[in-house]
Amino acid sequence: MRLLKCFLLVFVIFSVSYTASAQSVSSEAYAQDIDEAAEEILPEISTPTFSQKDAAVVDIENRAKQDLPRIQRKSSTRNPLVVYKNVSPFIDEVEEATQKAKTDKKAQKATAEVIKTYQDMQKAYQENNMKEAKKLFSKFMKQFNNANIDPSLLFYFFDDFESILGKLNSIYETSDSVEKYENINGTFIPLTLEDEALVERYIKIFSQGKSKERMIAAFERSGMYREIVETTLDDFNLPPELKYLPIIESLYISGGVSRAGAAGIWQLMPSRARALGLKVNYWIDERFDPEKATEAAALYLKQLYLMLNDWHLVLAAYNRGEYGLVRDMKYSNASNISELIKRNAIPRETQNYVPQFIAIVRIINNPSRYGFGDIKYKEPLRYDKVRTDKVIDLKVVAEAAGTTLEEIKNLNPALKEWNTPQGYSGFELKLPYGSSEKFLENIAKVKDLNPSSGFIKYTVQKGDYLGKIAAQFHTSEKAIIADNPVLSKSKYLQPKTVLTIRPGKS
Repeated sequence: MRLLKCFLLVFVIFSVSYTASAQSVSSEAYAQDIDEAAEEILPEISTPTFSQKDAAVVDIENRAKQDLPRIQRKSSTRNPLVVYKNVSPFIDEVEEATQKAKTDKKAQKATAEVIKTYQDMQKAYQENNMKEAKKLFSKFMKQFNNANIDPSLLFYFFDDFESILGKLNSIYETSDSVEKYENINGTFIPLTLEDEALVERYIKIFSQGKSKERMIAAFERSGMYREIVETTLDDFNLPPELKYLPIIESLYISGGVSRAGAAGIWQLMPSRARALGLKVNYWIDERFDPEKATEAAALYLKQLYLMLNDWHLVLAAYNRGEYGLVRDMKYSNASNISELIKRNAIPRETQNYVPQFIAIVRIINNPSRYGFGDIKYKEPLRYDKVRTDKVIDLKVVAEAAGTTLEEIKNLNPALKEWNTPQGYSGFELKLPYGSSEKFLENIAKVKDLNPSSGFIKYTVQKGDYLGKIAAQFHTSEKAIIADNPVLSKSKYLQPKTVLTIRPGKS
């Protein structure tokens, strides 16, 4: 039992990446000029295609910056950083230490050895080899102690250490409890600005014409995700008003992708998402998973608040990126959002971001006052979840659950291909509500979980047509179109187009 407690401790520590890289969130939420036509103010969101998502990654990741630390849920414990009146020098020190860590070969090697020992220890535990696990745990602690981690990087571990101490206190029932930080100002977002005219202007814009129609649709869509978002925000001890942030980001369109490559209801960039623990690869993009993406966004917002201690600055940083905002504050000598706006120290999009958020919250808090009447929220998402380590064709999943392939894809929007992701241990597969028992019973009888012949990439040649290609690979035109959304946008096949094809069995 004691060894298990130790595992809990080290697992929390290594949920933090030693130097997690991420990119500033760049939301294309609204037009830059508040006097532009209403239809130009709402976000430009399009239905994602794989090429859109993948192409956006290359340039964005080259500009990625260091991320802030991972933070445990329900983390309202006291952090000495949040009481600093002048945080910039400290941030500079942390950022400098983080940059040095990239070239510290000795520390990098030591950290890699620590991680390897931890993985071996975890494997030994899973195999019930307790003797070996204890031996590896002692080795792990020694290596971790000698890893030569720069003390300036302690910032990355504050919340994790407090979580560990809290767990140890609970397990051993010690008399000394971990001090909790009850930050009254940290649990709500001020809904006023010095420039109230700007807020009122956005309320007017959002309350008429096409903007109003889109707002109503977004409010109604939010009902599907309300339970997920509200529960997660509560778990992270975050202000409930943040549940309206996706309206600015995506209008609560779960499959939305911006021109810059931000995706999902929280419009996370690929590098930022990965740094926050989401998987974004060929098989899966968890930015489109409402649960996973909401946890990642909540984590990021928590990090930003620990860094900036002001919710208006947090919102601006979510749009601008934390280091970009800190630079803007330093160069303009501004300490709050009103000063940043007055001194034109931040991009126009970021200047408008906070007033837009306040306007939306005021409207939804009193819809009848602004002519919105009763909002007909959509029903919350309901589904069962089962864990699997196996690669399973989604058609097989649908058959075992007694539903359609389309329904399975709708419930699992993060899946990019025809199957559950390769190399994802413990993947949570979502099934129609109430179907999990039936699924588990039926799937146990299936001998071949991925029965197709796999897939190939075929480059269209001059003279090709769908019927010809379908016959060549023993499949159907309909199946080829289903696996290649690009075909639905063009009447004719274009030479050199690369198609994904799942050959049938001859």
